[in-house]
Amino acid sequence: MRYIWIGSLMCLLATGWLSCKKMLDVDATRAVTEENMWKTKNDAWAGSFACYSLLRAAMANENAYWAYGDMRGGDFTVTKRGDLQALRSSNLTSNYPAMDAWRDWRRFYAVIAQCNLALSKLPGITEQDNRYPRSEMKLDMAQVRFIRAFTYFYIVRVWGDVPFITAPFEGEFTASTREDWNKVLDFAMGEVLAAAKDLPWKFDGTNPEQQGTYRGQGGSHWQSILATRGACYDLAAHIAAWKKDYVNALNYINIILDNKARNSYEYVTDNNMLVAPSGTSGSTFRGRTNWNIFQLDFNIDHAEISTTGQLEYWTLRSPDVPKAEAEIYVTKDSILNIYSSASDVRASIFFTDMTSVQPMFYKLRMLASEVRNPPLRLFNAAIVIFRFEELSLLRAECYARTKNLPAARTELNTLRARRYIEEVPATATEGELLDLILAERRRELIGEGWRWFDLISFGKVPAYSKLSAADVQNGGAYWPLAKNTLGLNPQLTQYSYWK
Repeated sequence: MRYIWIGSLMCLLATGWLSCKKMLDVDATRAVTEENMWKTKNDAWAGSFACYSLLRAAMANENAYWAYGDMRGGDFTVTKRGDLQALRSSNLTSNYPAMDAWRDWRRFYAVIAQCNLALSKLPGITEQDNRYPRSEMKLDMAQVRFIRAFTYFYIVRVWGDVPFITAPFEGEFTASTREDWNKVLDFAMGEVLAAAKDLPWKFDGTNPEQQGTYRGQGGSHWQSILATRGACYDLAAHIAAWKKDYVNALNYINIILDNKARNSYEYVTDNNMLVAPSGTSGSTFRGRTNWNIFQLDFNIDHAEISTTGQLEYWTLRSPDVPKAEAEIYVTKDSILNIYSSASDVRASIFFTDMTSVQPMFYKLRMLASEVRNPPLRLFNAAIVIFRFEELSLLRAECYARTKNLPAARTELNTLRARRYIEEVPATATEGELLDLILAERRRELIGEGWRWFDLISFGKVPAYSKLSAADVQNGGAYWPLAKNTLGLNPQLTQYSYWK
């Protein structure tokens, strides 16, 4: 008998990247039979929320979110670990267990598989359980569509052309080729715009798309951790910008900003709240704030804490954790170069122990006193996907690229003023403005998984890495495929740089 697991194992199998037929035919004692799954409201909740959980697992596995987004950008220096040295140097075919995990996209296809399955099953539950109304099903479907669209957007930025799967896996595995990333992103754009129509700006019961409480909780509980209309338009703006369609990217951003009264998004209210201080709620990486648009939560109140899978595991040392040396740090010279303005408050907020040889990156760290017991080394900072300051910087970029330089300067200066940096000169050209925007993204978003993707988008990879323009053209900015992935699917090909 076939089984549908509520956990990630079945989703990994369902993608078809494993030789799984024999495993699927083995009875399991802790599984839900297909005949008994996807029947009730509780099944709908479990099946749709599993998409969030699997995405968080994929992002957190071996610190993947920061491995892909930060470590190749050169800001962080590695102390001893060979795998992190190889990662920082873009030696991505080196033989380390962590590198094997980073090359492997199966965890992300587990997310996609669960989304495909949920989208096929959720509509049928309304007919079998009258406690699950169509209005709630539409909310769940829209969230799943957002997660699938985001996952495709994310893996396109990591691997470029990727297999494109939109239906639940059934029967024997069929090998898939890599589809052109433009086609994949066009699909993701259609999905996220469709999802936006069915999602509220907030899950607080005040929007026509969502009345009353959602799953027994009020709006503050769901702040930033569920897909919303704002998160959809934020993702749409990023998809458009990745495709160099800055006019539409700007349009989607402006939809968000034109509805600030409904979404309540804002700049961080106090610069000190950019970090995650011990015992303080309301900070960026504690999450659920008006400046976080979408995050993947690690909430200590719900026992969502971890010993690995977050950047703190690499960046902290004594006295926060019982080790004398962090795996990675930013050198003092780099800090002074990145934060060249002496008045910039972020240098002192994001870093501590500046008199030591290895300053400690303190932007993300353990939050609550009950998890600061050094032997435990438990971390619970959120993975922040989208926040308002990043959206503002994307808006400035879109203005610059569409030749509206005064608007670009105004947008950039608004954030710079909040961080106590001098205004951009009125004489700045388009090229100079784009360089200033990239530099501001580096200062504001360091350690948040954006740097490498920004270098690709701005065409600056050769300037900040060992890769040449020809290397980038041949696929060097993307990740190579795992050997087991290539072995199991002969239809897949490696970019020429990695052959």
